[in-house]
Amino acid sequence: MYEEERKAMVTKLESGGYIKSTGVRQAMETIPRHIFIPEEMQRFAHADTPMSIGEGQTISAPHMVAMMLEILGLKRE
Repeated sequence: MYEEERKAMVTKLESGGYIKSTGVRQAMETIPRHIFIPEEMQRFAHADTPMSIGEGQTISAPHMVAMMLEILGLKRE
């Protein structure tokens, strides 16, 4: 579910320069963002905007997540 939307989001973030590494691209293509969002809002999960997750909290916009992951420079062991 939502695979096409997730891939389109990743393509847009990559073309916008937010995703630069293979690892971040693979992570963002793999992790199902919609499971972190309330069910009634899941259809908007791949919009590049922060979203409410309840209790006054938000999940960061996908471009911000990509930027944070790129800065962290995580590597597989």
